[in-house]
Amino acid sequence: MSNDAIAPSTNMASFYLPYPEELAKELDASGFVMSTRRFYELLASETDDKKPVEAALFRRIASHYPDTFPDGEVINRDSQTNIIAELDDWDDLTDEQKIHRGNVNAAIANVDRIRYDLEMMIDSYDDTEEITRIRRELSKI
Repeated sequence: MSNDAIAPSTNMASFYLPYPEELAKELDASGFVMSTRRFYELLASETDDKKPVEAALFRRIASHYPDTFPDGEVINRDSQTNIIAELDDWDDLTDEQKIHRGNVNAAIANVDRIRYDLEMMIDSYDDTEEITRIRRELSKI
């Protein structure tokens, strides 16, 4: 097993960060794939408070890279930022599977709306702890 840094051959929207040899053996994994977009978004969030101009630049850079799944595969989205499935398998699904998929999509839409509402709220000192707790719980979802 080689721990040389490589870019995934599938899309160049991600890069590979190798683990040290002893950890790679312990974890039974050679490294970690990280989205280039996510990397710049993390840099932006880290510099938001201290250097907002630099954070804005990182966000502009991030916008030039596609979203990716954790394995590095590019996420295809439509004009409304919905994930486009590779196959349109709707006709092949059972009624139960269609209901489940609809419920999942509705739940995701609700969580996104709650996130949006939280971002639009004017933070007050009295609500800070509760809002922070809710934001953390949403990020886990």
